Amino acid sequence: MNEKKQLDCLLISPPIFYEDKENIWKEINSNFPPLGLAFIAGYLREQDLSVKIVDCNVYSPSVESFSEYFEKEFVNKYESIKYIGLTAMTCTIKKAYLISEICKKYYPDAVVMFGGVHATFVTDEVIAKESVDIVVIGEGELTVTEIVKGKELSEIDGIVYKKDGEVIKNKPRNRIMKLDELPIPAYDLLPVLKYKPAKGSYKRLPAMSMMTSRGCPGRCTFCSKTLGNILVFKSAEVIFKEIKYLIDNWGIKQILFYDDTFTVFKENVVKLCDLLLENNIDISWTCFARVDFIDKEMLQKMKDSGCHQIMYGVENVDEGVLRNINKKINIDQVKNAVKWTKQVGIECRLAFMVGNPGDNMEILKKNTKFAIKMDPDLIVVNITTPFPGTDMFDWAKSKDLILTYEWDDYTLAKPVMRLENLTADEIKKLYKHMYRRFYFRPKYIFKKLLSIRSLDDLKILSSGFKALLSFFIKKKEAN
Repeated sequence: MNEKKQLDCLLISPPIFYEDKENIWKEINSNFPPLGLAFIAGYLREQDLSVKIVDCNVYSPSVESFSEYFEKEFVNKYESIKYIGLTAMTCTIKKAYLISEICKKYYPDAVVMFGGVHATFVTDEVIAKESVDIVVIGEGELTVTEIVKGKELSEIDGIVYKKDGEVIKNKPRNRIMKLDELPIPAYDLLPVLKYKPAKGSYKRLPAMSMMTSRGCPGRCTFCSKTLGNILVFKSAEVIFKEIKYLIDNWGIKQILFYDDTFTVFKENVVKLCDLLLENNIDISWTCFARVDFIDKEMLQKMKDSGCHQIMYGVENVDEGVLRNINKKINIDQVKNAVKWTKQVGIECRLAFMVGNPGDNMEILKKNTKFAIKMDPDLIVVNITTPFPGTDMFDWAKSKDLILTYEWDDYTLAKPVMRLENLTADEIKKLYKHMYRRFYFRPKYIFKKLLSIRSLDDLKILSSGFKALLSFFIKKKEAN
């Protein structure tokens, strides 16, 4: 009989499942790797600590199925797990609580740590849970490693913990300023080949997401600044090495850079493009960018090296609303970014928000007309959601405008903030209206049909339209 093993640390990403029929992300049916946990696992392993990652979205897509999975894969194999860490967004925090209770039932002596954006900003709520022992604030690599190595909790920066019935908050931890010194994320602890990006956002499979920077120089009121405004980034050489690692080990053909502002450091982006070109790397890739950090020269270099799509956060075209959300861009910059992106042959995806402070019916219809006039390849529309940790949340809370603190509703598809000029029902209707008016234009459909060059193109296009149709049909049934 095999002897049960010991595990230093188990890291868990809770499931994200959309039961809401009005949420388009339910139909897009994508899954994303928990890169934050992979970074932490890579660092732990470098310190000779044993670690595993469970991505529930792949292995246990519901809380109800977690007990059976956990018992089979861990309880039957590991006599003890010393530390269990969970990461959670606002919309998954309740699922994370339930999973932590299950873990404690099987391993009552395990120390349970919570981290991620929600735990960072709603710390008092999280640490108050009986199944939670420690909250990790901000970046987790150094903090979690010190915890797992047994350092005295009172000496560890960046944590909140319980001791003798008292909650103790330590001083903040300094940011990691040299990302190049971190090991490659522990991709091998993830089911790499089981991940699939959102419909319309990829060209080839298998695909993998990457994060090459931390922080954001912007001051948008709707954005949670988990790591503050200082932006640090990996060098082009290290990014290239990581891409090569993914290609060599899993045959990755598509990279999705999930940095908020991938193009801020132009020289680094151009250097990465040069490395991909000089080494004849056959890779397709996408990224997010701000319209005020782009130029045609860089776009051409990006196109040449495999970039086939960029998403720009426009949010709104009304100057007053842009001021309200502190989105420091102007419409001329949006027009130029769209024009240049199209000219070099990169697909253009624009992101809009419905339900910003100052929005009204006229403004939102103007947004739809603008999107149609710009005619990007794709649009993404979300309902403005004031997440904890954002300036918008603090503002809305101070004005008693928060409609609910039911965190499961913070999915970007439900109004959770009261507006002066729009009701919740009007916001939901305008959210759907923008999708319908943009995607079901004959001109758009015809253009997409003409763009088909291969069987893969046809499969991706038909899958996307099926998702949209399903979203609208189910939305109609829900009404």
